[in-house]
Amino acid sequence: MVSLKDISGHWAESAIQSGINAGYIKGYQDETFKPNAHINRAEFITMLGRALQMKETTSSLSFTDAKQIPSWASSYIAQAVEAGIVSGYTDGTFRAGKQLNRSEITTWMVRAAGLTVNNNASLSFTDKDSVPAWAVPYVAAGVKSGLVSGVGQNRFAPKQLTTRAEAAVFIAKLLKVKN
Repeated sequence: MVSLKDISGHWAESAIQSGINAGYIKGYQDETFKPNAHINRAEFITMLGRALQMKETTSSLSFTDAKQIPSWASSYIAQAVEAGIVSGYTDGTFRAGKQLNRSEITTWMVRAAGLTVNNNASLSFTDKDSVPAWAVPYVAAGVKSGLVSGVGQNRFAPKQLTTRAEAAVFIAKLLKVKN
C-alpha cells in the first residue's frame, strides 16, 4: 500500500487515501501528495481519467500547444476530449499547466458525471454574478446533484483555484454520484 507522508491529519486525508487505494491518485517521487498545492489541467484530467478508468486512445491532440502537454497526460486528455468532458480555449490551446478554478473543475465534473444541465438555471450564491455565464448551468447541476457545494457563507468562489486535496474530494464525490 502506498503511503504519502504529507496527508496524515489533512482534512481531505480519507478522500486522498481512497484515491490512492483505488489507484487513481499517485504521489510525487518524494512520497508526497502536496494536498494544498493548486492542481493544473493536466494533473486533474489524468487523475479523473484514472478514476473513470478511461481506456488508452490513439487519438492525437490537435491543440496548438500539444507539444507542451506532458506525455503522461496526453492520452487521458485525448480521452476526455473524445468523451466531451474537456475542450481547449478559443485560441486552439489546451494550456495543460494552467491551474484550475472552481468554475472549470465543476464544469468538467458535471460533464464526466453525465448530469443534465439546464441552460436557464440560476444560482442562489451571494457571489453568483462572478460565476462565468458559461459555467452557471454546470454549477447549478453540480450543486443540485450534491457533486459540489459552496465554500461557506453562501459563496461559490468560482474563480478560486482548486487544490489537489479539493480535486481528490471532487473525484470521490463524482464516483459516488456516478455509481
